[in-house]
Amino acid sequence: MKKIITNNFWAKVVTLVFAVATWFYVFDLMNSDPYLHRRESPEKMLSRFNFSLKEVPIKPVFYGKSPRGYKVIFDDVKVEPEKMTIFGPKEALDQVDELRTDRIDLREYTSSVQLRLGLSSDVKYIDLDNKVVDVFLPVESTK
Repeated sequence: MKKIITNNFWAKVVTLVFAVATWFYVFDLMNSDPYLHRRESPEKMLSRFNFSLKEVPIKPVFYGKSPRGYKVIFDDVKVEPEKMTIFGPKEALDQVDELRTDRIDLREYTSSVQLRLGLSSDVKYIDLDNKVVDVFLPVESTK
């Protein structure tokens, strides 16, 4: 029995010290403030934030110029849906006046087209009801 205890004695002592130190470290972590929020119910945690819904218009974003002999009839551009409901903290929603579509390069179109585009916003922490919209882009010949 003495041989079992004295064989690699210092390795066993060091291992025991590390085990006790680890136990105290984990015990302290579990009882410190950063872990108290894990004991809160989801309802209580969410009640600290002022979440809200807001309906905002969707604006298509254009760039480039139509090819020679063609033009886009901007008054007849249709976005479906025209408005979208967004969800998030009220402070974030107050910064959002509109959602924008992916950019539409006008140089590519010589006839009317229906596009399926994604949406974007500069504001983080908002959740979109749907992340895509349909845009009807009317193009006519000027020849």
